[in-house]
Amino acid sequence: EIIWDHYLVNTVAMFYGCSDITEIDLSNFDNSHVEDMGWMFRNCTSLTSINLSNFDTTSCTRMNRLFQNCSYLSSIDVSSFDTSKVTWFHFMFENCASLTSINLSNFDTSKALKMYRIFENCIRLEYINIQKFYEANSNLEKYQMFENVKENVVVCINEDNSTLNIINQIK
Repeated sequence: EIIWDHYLVNTVAMFYGCSDITEIDLSNFDNSHVEDMGWMFRNCTSLTSINLSNFDTTSCTRMNRLFQNCSYLSSIDVSSFDTSKVTWFHFMFENCASLTSINLSNFDTSKALKMYRIFENCIRLEYINIQKFYEANSNLEKYQMFENVKENVVVCINEDNSTLNIINQIK
């Protein structure tokens, strides 16, 4: 059993390169003081299941490359994430080749400075809800968020959950 220091403020690369791990349960992990989560699960290439249900991200300012290269992860529930202080989102889900849908409607990107290539090479994505991404940053094309994703992916950008295929317009 691992005892976590509850004043941990940096989890950068905590599981980086743990290519043999298939499941991670962090539902009891106290990360309420963590400011930088960059690279936390990067290159966890065999990861198929992750429980982040009680993640407290209210102090977090960096989530760059958080799930980068988690190629077998087919779903990620980030509905509890508070991203109101996050400035770095770049490459967050890059190369998550098994990911089919992601709901980021709760993500507040109003403080975002780096959002580029978030979904790059997410080749199986069929649905993305980026409602608040769009509200906070209406000029999405500058971020190249959708490099090498399906051209028919449905992107939800409206509060009423109506959808719009904007991939062709952004590329």
